[in-house]
Amino acid sequence: MKKISIILCTFNEVNFIEKALRLINKKFKKSEIIIIDDNSKDGTLEKLKKVKKIKFKLFVRKNKRGLASALAMGLNKSKGDYIGFFDTNMFDQVNYFKKAILHLERGYDISVLSRYVNGGGDKRVYLRNVTSYFINKISRFVLNVPLNDFTSGIFIAKKKVFRSVKISPVGHGEFAIDFIYKAYKKGLKIKEIPYVQKKDTNFTVSKSYPNLLKFLYLGFKYFLAILHIKFNNIKLLKKSLIKKN
Repeated sequence: MKKISIILCTFNEVNFIEKALRLINKKFKKSEIIIIDDNSKDGTLEKLKKVKKIKFKLFVRKNKRGLASALAMGLNKSKGDYIGFFDTNMFDQVNYFKKAILHLERGYDISVLSRYVNGGGDKRVYLRNVTSYFINKISRFVLNVPLNDFTSGIFIAKKKVFRSVKISPVGHGEFAIDFIYKAYKKGLKIKEIPYVQKKDTNFTVSKSYPNLLKFLYLGFKYFLAILHIKFNNIKLLKKSLIKKN
């Protein structure tokens, strides 16, 4: 039986953390649960102290913050054969992991939850839905990778993947585009699992979308990240060719 590690990167998740832990424990009884918390101030840490009969490893970062760097830290702490990650405030995503694991057992290296394949969908507010759709279309075109969802950031992969593909510990969700791109270029087998992202609620509104101005700014950062990933790879290829010659 393969050991499964699931990473939760938390910051002010008091409304969701216990529910997420209980669902993981229900679906994957013997999984390793790793929580990287960015010093939450809303009662998340106090809530964790009260959770009984569920084992988890908690690491609190007091002088650092950010999703990508938290995930990178979680990966370093993980000991599972399969390592997964999902958004704590959308904990129902773990329901897709058993199907995702089946594909790993059939020979795939990474299973990614995808909103843009048959059976997938995005029920969030219109602006977030459309912007995400076009960012992913741009990613597919510019990076020339035949996948559909680069930014869901919800995946489970074999541990060996992270030995050859490092998570960029910079930014918020841009790491997911970089991760998928590098994995594909290394010849790793990636399977997209249909996934429907639920509607926004008062509790699940993204921390990256507190207002329209910041949302547009983050969208622009994603676009710059795509260009950076592409042209940085071109530079590396040129250096490689020069060394060979």
